[in-house]
Amino acid sequence: MLVTGLTSSRLSELRKYTVTPVFANQYVGGGTWTTNGVDYPNSVSGVSVVYYLNRIKYVDILTGDDAGTTFSFTAQGSTGNPIFINTPIYQDPKKENIISNPKIDDDVFIVRQALSVQEQNYRLQYVTNLVELTTYAGGNYFNIINNS
Repeated sequence: MLVTGLTSSRLSELRKYTVTPVFANQYVGGGTWTTNGVDYPNSVSGVSVVYYLNRIKYVDILTGDDAGTTFSFTAQGSTGNPIFINTPIYQDPKKENIISNPKIDDDVFIVRQALSVQEQNYRLQYVTNLVELTTYAGGNYFNIINNS
């Protein structure tokens, strides 16, 4: 099954690092369904550029009402082409160049209280009424019911 659609141009991925006005020398040539590159025999200079990237055919139409980039590829079964994503991708710059798993320190020592709940209740001698008892910091140890 042939899948087609519109996308943004990816021709810049095939550009060579040479400065020349000759179109055939500006991009990597020899593009076919199995080879990445510009298909010069099927491209028309100044009108359209046909190129292939990762078994996907792109056609950049440069002039006219249909200017833009189209893509087409043959889907592989019901899952489609697994190497093609036609959605915006968000890249977090803070997570670039992460090449290994984070280092985890497993020698963390946590001090837990080994005191009994009733040991610190000597402070209750300073509580003089029910309102102070309900706001007492250690009051979560008690279930206070107001019966009045």
